[in-house]
Amino acid sequence: MENQDILKAIQSGDIFTLTREEMALLLPWLRETLTAQERKDENSDLCQLTARILRLSNRLYGTEPGDRSTCICHG
Repeated sequence: MENQDILKAIQSGDIFTLTREEMALLLPWLRETLTAQERKDENSDLCQLTARILRLSNRLYGTEPGDRSTCICHG
């Protein structure tokens, strides 16, 4: 993908990229802030998104993966 194609994909909402350094700053905050919430069915979408972020970061950067303790819904 060329830079212009990547920019168009980002602007259309198809992709969003963060560097390893940005993920290293963001993940502790995500874990602390999001996983401290009470487990509720209403958190299902946010829980799924958090799980995807943690899994992807684990695959790409070797960060700690999500587990049951990071779940904020009943799923």
